[in-house]
Amino acid sequence: MNFYNYMMKNHLNEKSPRGDLARDMKQDRDFPKNKTGKFKGWKRLIKNYLESQGACYDCIMTFEEVWKEYENCERKRLNLPLLKE
Repeated sequence: MNFYNYMMKNHLNEKSPRGDLARDMKQDRDFPKNKTGKFKGWKRLIKNYLESQGACYDCIMTFEEVWKEYENCERKRLNLPLLKE
């Protein structure tokens, strides 16, 4: 599952910063979408995109947290080592 789909599935309907980010992503037709199982470089690309769109500090911190959650979910699914805390 790519990051975009992960956010739509897990956070779209939340009343939380993660839900806010998911809804913003859904409304943005240009939001970058990585391929399933591809993380290298995508975190930086998405973070740079958010910054280029004027995302606030809290949005960037929310992205950092949820990306780690997403990547560990995918790593577990692919039997890869998990990221450390």
